[in-house]
Amino acid sequence: MEILIRFAPYISMALSLGGLIAMILASTVKTKKMGVILTFVFFGNFLVATSYLLDGNNNGAACCYIGAAQALINYFFDKNQKPIPMWLVGIYAIAIVAINVSVMAGIIDLLAIIASLTFIMCIGQNNGAKYRFWTIVNMVLWIAYDIIKGSYAALFTHVSLLLFTVLGKLIHDRNRDKQDL
Repeated sequence: MEILIRFAPYISMALSLGGLIAMILASTVKTKKMGVILTFVFFGNFLVATSYLLDGNNNGAACCYIGAAQALINYFFDKNQKPIPMWLVGIYAIAIVAINVSVMAGIIDLLAIIASLTFIMCIGQNNGAKYRFWTIVNMVLWIAYDIIKGSYAALFTHVSLLLFTVLGKLIHDRNRDKQDL
């Protein structure tokens, strides 16, 4: 156990790096199929959640584990070419608020709840352009949260992901109509 505690920051950084790679792929891949994006989002969120957990940030971990579960559920809807029902979106929102309030350590953790609620918008899109737009909004919120909480492994992941999402948006979405958002 002492070895795990000693190497926790390094393990946390490695997990965040793995999450970053998965989320970069989700943000930059050129595909019209959300299933591919959701696969990367699932793995990215799972790894970043575990990084938060190792850093002792239970609120960040709860948010990202819920996000991984949401991505997995949405993947199956996408795979079966069915829209995500509004009642399911409601369940996502209720779960985010309930679980995060139960592990809330301070008022700043409300920012994690808001960021998690915007994540519902990210993964609920039907194309990559809309996903990237909402990911930018989501990353700005997570970056603010990470700075305030001192979650530097996750901050590195979120700043990098923001940059790559903007890059993906510039590469793939610059010719799209503004009404598409």
